[in-house]
Amino acid sequence: MVFIGSMNTICKPTDGVISAQPEFADHKQAYALFGLRRSQLYQLSGERKIRSVSLRQPGKIKGRRLFDCASIRDYLRSNYAEGRVE
Repeated sequence: MVFIGSMNTICKPTDGVISAQPEFADHKQAYALFGLRRSQLYQLSGERKIRSVSLRQPGKIKGRRLFDCASIRDYLRSNYAEGRVE
């Protein structure tokens, strides 16, 4: 059991699997993990071959785009299964 906060709320640890792999990555992290450059990530995202999300506050011009690592893995696996491995 874990005590959280000043109200001594008791929470049981989850039985879920903890992964060392991130769920989302920016283009620099995605390059480090998968070797895909920024332009490739944006192209694949535009073609809806991988998923991404743009985090931007209302009224702001700039934001941060994060790429879904699971969708990148699925895309790479599908290319491997189809024999498009170089």
